[in-house]
Amino acid sequence: MRLGKRAFLWSALASLALVAAACSDVSSSSTAAGGGTVPDNSGTTVNFSISPWDGSAANVAVAEYLLKNQLGYSVGDKDIDEYAQFKALANGDLDATLEVWPSGHAADYNKYIASDNGVVDGGPLGITGRIGWYIPTYMLQDHPELATWEGLKQDATLFKTADSGSAGQILDGAPSYVTYDQTIADNLGLNLKVAYAGSEAAELTELDTAYQDQKPILMYFWTPHWAHAKYDLTQIKLPTVSDQCKQIYSTGENADQYNCDYPPDTLYKAFNDQLATKAPAAFAFLSAMQWDDQAQDGVGADIHEGMDPQDAAKKWVDANQSVWQPWVDAGMAAQSGSPVANASPSPAA
Repeated sequence: MRLGKRAFLWSALASLALVAAACSDVSSSSTAAGGGTVPDNSGTTVNFSISPWDGSAANVAVAEYLLKNQLGYSVGDKDIDEYAQFKALANGDLDATLEVWPSGHAADYNKYIASDNGVVDGGPLGITGRIGWYIPTYMLQDHPELATWEGLKQDATLFKTADSGSAGQILDGAPSYVTYDQTIADNLGLNLKVAYAGSEAAELTELDTAYQDQKPILMYFWTPHWAHAKYDLTQIKLPTVSDQCKQIYSTGENADQYNCDYPPDTLYKAFNDQLATKAPAAFAFLSAMQWDDQAQDGVGADIHEGMDPQDAAKKWVDANQSVWQPWVDAGMAAQSGSPVANASPSPAA
């Protein structure tokens, strides 16, 4: 479904030379890393959406740092519900979101991107997300059956809390997260009840408390995430993803019938459809931006531990020029009106 829109994206990139010549006022204001000069795009502000998880903040921190220090843009960002971001992108309040999990946004993709309603597909982020149910690995010592969902049928009460009544509890993060957890539990006949911690940070606090005391906890969680380096977690094996579940996952229809594991998500970016005209170098840079789980986890962990996002971004940027330089090169090419071959998607896209 996204491939057709991606064809538009890369054809738009190919025409950026003309757009840049018409729209950019290039003047040198400083020296870029590795030599060369930074163009003065400070009169243009690129505004980002930040979803309520550390990985999203990490993406934006690095993009903002490089746009400011390599391409001379002003930047802004807004913490926003992942559902609300598409409307904000379409009306121009925001210019870019850098991490969309397609499993939760099939309707948004159809409404805004596939229907040419103010938003374009920005290409892959380079990361594959995997959602699932997790427990601390120490629980398997006494309850090895919990490695699969069948074990929850006999052991659900291990996860009872004061709020879950006679059922065991599945802890989710923010209510805005797109999950099928209660539906999965109900359709598999599991005596489990979803509760919301309220945010990623609150969910991690509950995990940390349980982990320190070696107590039971069952939670909705995902990779990539820096917490996997801190906590030894095991993903419970749910039923294999069926064709029916894939259809539900991609369309959002008949969601009450979902009874499988979560399929992997190829994370993508999305932009306001005027970004290529408003900020051609930023558009080319963000289109070319791709990194991996390890990079995002490292920046996200630093932000979570209290480091200023721009300091965390600088730390990563200083150590990884070979990764980000092609993104900047794509932006510089668009800025100068040169061919933008470097902005083409990688073979992994």
